[in-house]
Amino acid sequence: MTTTSEPGAVVMLGKPVADAIEARVAVGVAELLRLRGVVPVLAIVLVGSNEASRRYVNRKIEACARLGMRAELKTYRPDISSDDLKAEVAAIGRSPEFHGVLVQLPLPPHIEKHDAGTTNKFDVFDAIAPDKDVDGVGRDAVAALYRAQQERMVLMPGTALAVRRMMAFYGVRTEGKQAVVVGRNDITAKPILQMLGGRMCNAAAVWCHRYVSPIDQRRLVREADILVTAVGRSGYRITADMLKPGVAVFDVATRVDEAGKMHGDVDFEAARGVAGFITPVPRGIGPVTVAALCENTLRAAQFSAGVGRPGYSF
Repeated sequence: MTTTSEPGAVVMLGKPVADAIEARVAVGVAELLRLRGVVPVLAIVLVGSNEASRRYVNRKIEACARLGMRAELKTYRPDISSDDLKAEVAAIGRSPEFHGVLVQLPLPPHIEKHDAGTTNKFDVFDAIAPDKDVDGVGRDAVAALYRAQQERMVLMPGTALAVRRMMAFYGVRTEGKQAVVVGRNDITAKPILQMLGGRMCNAAAVWCHRYVSPIDQRRLVREADILVTAVGRSGYRITADMLKPGVAVFDVATRVDEAGKMHGDVDFEAARGVAGFITPVPRGIGPVTVAALCENTLRAAQFSAGVGRPGYSF
């Protein structure tokens, strides 16, 4: 285990966790090529030109190449209709060329908006073939995480997988702890909440979001033994005085300011003096999320080739 220590804090760097995942993936990719002559291929769907999204896409493409896999970027104009994007995603998923399909978020507002009466992002997610849903956003992956039968899971949501790998690597205990998840993002906060409160982690999980009063939000955050924050809004900040001493903080938020610098939700420099464990932004969850995506892409290719095995171990 590699850590950076400060009084009262272990800074959980993502690189050693990502390196360990990538080492296993590289072996798996080589074995799949030897046994079946198959190179895992990931399709990345990018709509528009969000700066943070492009950074992550580039890292995903580079990681795939580094591990002997291939990633192909499919770009679309920001004004593409929800119906057209859904059709494109479904067509990509039907192609035997791709083993995994990823829709990079956020999507444009007219697709992100949750309106049950029209085609929206959830319909786009569900258009991804379940056996190629490497980010775990479709209905099948959501149901599997809800049931939390770890030994039967095929493709676990990527960010939840990354957080779980970080917890295992750094020895963050979850059973019986009070976990608070801030934010309602569909690929970060939601699956992480399900993971923490379900059979995989056995914590008392609380969801904290914009519809919870500011007073209750501060109280809930202060009571957390494990805090996962995924807001990513410039006006939102978690400061050291809001934290319980010894808390394990996982800052999953990313936003890029006008100067091109990446930020999370937490005042890291101050919070590291209070927390027991804390992730920085950047260099925290980000690289592990990319490695987890590669892990899932390999798994999808293994299942396609008939050599995959259900279940995750930590």
